[in-house]
Amino acid sequence: MAVIGANVSMGLRRRTAGVDGHGTPVAGVLGAVEGVRPGRIVSRPDVDGDPETGPGMWVLACDPSWWPVAAADQVVEQGGRGRAWTVVRAALRASDFDPAIDYIRIEASPVAG
Repeated sequence: MAVIGANVSMGLRRRTAGVDGHGTPVAGVLGAVEGVRPGRIVSRPDVDGDPETGPGMWVLACDPSWWPVAAADQVVEQGGRGRAWTVVRAALRASDFDPAIDYIRIEASPVAG
């Protein structure tokens, strides 16, 4: 299984759910980077951080071994620029012809900083 046209190495940080000391559900924290695999930046916004619309949405193609990916998980670039994105939506795109070309389509917003 591989992302076709990979142009970056990415890892996934899953957000864990939990409860606080009072038993109230909390979003939890991001775990360690796992599953570093080749991936692809499919599209990036022309203008990032526009004052009227806010940061643009990036589209990433990631390895299907990460599935399932949830909203609020974080995709991190390994090496290079060290960019990171917070997952907004993710969908497994399974091929009808060959599972070797399955991938996860992720829409994500950039993490500031």
